[in-house]
Amino acid sequence: MENESVPSPGPGWFTDPWDPRQLRYFDGHQWTDGVAPTTPTAGFPIGEPVLVLRAIPCGRDVDVSCALETATGHQVGLIRPRGNRLSGIDREIADLGYEVVGATGAGVLFFTRLGGLARKHSIVVSDPAGRTLGRIRQTSSVWRQIRTPRLAVTLEAGDRELATTEICIDPRDRFAAVCQPIHSTAGPAIATVERRWRYAGTSNDFFDYTLTCTQPTGHPLPELLLATAFAHCLYDRLAVGGPLETYQSFGRGGTWHDAR
Repeated sequence: MENESVPSPGPGWFTDPWDPRQLRYFDGHQWTDGVAPTTPTAGFPIGEPVLVLRAIPCGRDVDVSCALETATGHQVGLIRPRGNRLSGIDREIADLGYEVVGATGAGVLFFTRLGGLARKHSIVVSDPAGRTLGRIRQTSSVWRQIRTPRLAVTLEAGDRELATTEICIDPRDRFAAVCQPIHSTAGPAIATVERRWRYAGTSNDFFDYTLTCTQPTGHPLPELLLATAFAHCLYDRLAVGGPLETYQSFGRGGTWHDAR
C-alpha cells in the first residue's frame, strides 16, 4: 500500500489514514492490509453516528435493497429483501420483509412493512429471534398521502411513543432538498435523514440517504432510527421503481403526486 502520513518509526497499530474511524497496522516500513476490528459505538444504529444507506439497483427494479456505509464509505452492513415475491403491481400494497445484515454477514434486525390500500402503513422492527422491538406507524390520514408527498409517522415501542417525523416521498424531483429531522417526544431533534440523488447507470432514479444522529439514544431507538431512514429509501423506490418505469418516466416532469 502507498504510504500516506507515515507514523513515527516502529511497527504498531495506528489511525488508518484512509479511514480515521479504524486502526491499520504499520510494519515499520509501510501500511499493511491488516485492519483492527472496530468497536461499535453504543446508542447508534449499527454503532455508527453517521450511516449512509446507498440504494442498490437490482433486477427489474421490483424489490429494494441498500448498502450500509460509514461516512467515509466503509460498508458495515446491508439491507436485503427477505422472501418477497413481487410484481410491479402488487408491491404498493403487499406486506414486505427485509433483513439487516451486519459486517460479519449475520442478521441483526428484521423490518416488516405492513401495507394496504385502505389501512395505514407501519414498519415492524424485530430482532433475529423474531421478538418485536418497536414499529414506525403512520399517523397521517390516507387522504393526506394522496395529496402530499409526506407520511407523518411515530416511532413506538409497545405503547410508548418515542419520536416523531415525516417520511418524504418525492422521487420525481430528484434534486429537491430533503433533510428531515426526527424529534424525540421531548422536542429536540435526535437525528436527521438527508437524501441526495445519485447516478446509477440506469434510467431510473436512485438516491443515497444519510442518517445523522446528534446523540446516542437508548434501546430500541437506534434500531427504529435505522428503520426510519430505510423507510425513506423504501417508499421512494416503491414510488419510482419497477420494470416499466423507464418507459413511464421518459419525457415526463413533475413529481409522483403532481405528474405533468
